[in-house]
Amino acid sequence: MNYSEAISYIKNIGRAGSDYGVERMRLLLDLLGSPDRDMKIIHVAGTNGKGSVCAYLTSVLCEASYKVGTYNSPSVFCYNERWCIDKAPLADVLVAKYLTEVKDCIDCENERRKKLDVKSDEPLYQDDLNPTAFEIETAVAMLAFKDCDVAVLETGLGGRWDATNAVVNKELAIITPIGLDHCALLGDTVGQIAEEKAAIIRDDCVTCMQQDDVMRSISNPYRIEDGKRINVKANVAVCAQAKPVSHSLNGQIFLYEGEKYEIPLLGEHQLQNASIAICAVQMLRKKDFEISENALKNGLKKTVWHARLEIVKNAEKDFNIVVPQGKTLVFDGAHNPHGALALANALKDYFANKKIHIVLGMLADKDVDGVVDILAPLAKEVTAVTPHSPRAFDKSELKQKVQRYTCCGVAEDTGLAVQAALDGDCDVTVLCGSLTHFADLKA
Repeated sequence: MNYSEAISYIKNIGRAGSDYGVERMRLLLDLLGSPDRDMKIIHVAGTNGKGSVCAYLTSVLCEASYKVGTYNSPSVFCYNERWCIDKAPLADVLVAKYLTEVKDCIDCENERRKKLDVKSDEPLYQDDLNPTAFEIETAVAMLAFKDCDVAVLETGLGGRWDATNAVVNKELAIITPIGLDHCALLGDTVGQIAEEKAAIIRDDCVTCMQQDDVMRSISNPYRIEDGKRINVKANVAVCAQAKPVSHSLNGQIFLYEGEKYEIPLLGEHQLQNASIAICAVQMLRKKDFEISENALKNGLKKTVWHARLEIVKNAEKDFNIVVPQGKTLVFDGAHNPHGALALANALKDYFANKKIHIVLGMLADKDVDGVVDILAPLAKEVTAVTPHSPRAFDKSELKQKVQRYTCCGVAEDTGLAVQAALDGDCDVTVLCGSLTHFADLKA
């Protein structure tokens, strides 16, 4: 397949929806030659902060001269960003190559099954091998990263039954802050959700201090094999608490265990994410990773992670959006109450006494009320939009929820909504609620 054909193929697979489990993913990897078995993998799960921690670690490891493959989902601006090697998205030709390789592998397996069934008196297989889109993309990551020194993998959903949890070898598991999200699939309490996310732990784990039931789940993880529960002896390192020194719209300076560090990402929550990354580096050093203090500091300072409390610098060039003099445009991927609270705290901190216009679009499987309850009271005005997703929450229904707190309009086009907000009388325009917005702006 060429790139266009490959994208059409994966989109068609995606329309079939998803079901969860690691057995099919493990089979697919084995059919592809088990590329993950010789890889050094850092596996990251959590409710919020996963992508930021992956970005910090990637930047630090690159600065330490490691070749790093990073797998994140969903991507922000373009599809290929799901797979980065040394922070650069996978080239179109390689995306097409690896998607073709995975497709051919699936087709060959299904042909093999059909032939065996024809020869057998009774069917040997109940179904074809039909991986989900995310499983296929995870397989692409394993093929693309097989020559990397280390791979940093972000879970897609949960942990226990996530496709990324089918990988065999893990240098380290990382659990970022846990909150309520995907409750229908993961559980109704943070303790239950933590239990599912902690299932990525094989031995060594890094986390931050969290509430008691979350810490119990992280300290006592288990996996399921052949229907039986197997408890894991986890070696858990809890990061120290960062002490803020200063912050501005250009970044933050903080102390971690008495040492001074600088990060470009904004928001108090990023101090915790950076602390998790520093603790992870300390753990990796014990595993013979050569990461100097200069590499750690420079890597943190050079970290780039788009749409996370991002002050947009090149809006006209990148998105055909003009930011008037004296106005500020902020992109943030907050899509659940935990993320919305972090965004709200940052807006209060960085933009106190400023008039804020929020352009908000949500997916229907998220806690829409929870996000609205946190963000809408901060805004002088909100514009509701409908993201381009089959899971989108309708803008008219969103408007009704927002109007309990503040004035709300609707718009058909996200980019035009952002431009109209910037041209209005507010000082700060914030686009948030779903990561799908940002790909819409690039389209």
